[in-house]
Amino acid sequence: MQQEYIEEVRAHFNEPILMCFDLARCVGYAEDDDDCYIIVRYPRRGLVWHTFVGGNYYLDRIKGKGYVKSKTGEDWDDFTRLDDLLELNGAPREKEFICIDRTTAV
Repeated sequence: MQQEYIEEVRAHFNEPILMCFDLARCVGYAEDDDDCYIIVRYPRRGLVWHTFVGGNYYLDRIKGKGYVKSKTGEDWDDFTRLDDLLELNGAPREKEFICIDRTTAV
């Protein structure tokens, strides 16, 4: 398996991610003989494997944007709002990183 790809995806485990134009939660990595995949959880659609090649956008750039501190002392920004949106709409955080190897031994 491609260790550098696994580590890249693991660094964004449970974070909101854009897959083309759809918001999802990044939950794992998979690989088979044909391709490498990012595993995401969509609200109401469940787990989906998307090719690692392109169309996925990590949302690091919005961390800290639109920051406010609530009256109760909670820290909110655009990133945490998207995370909450996923949680509320059926894409909860996973307990463990999913890593699937379906390559055949040569």
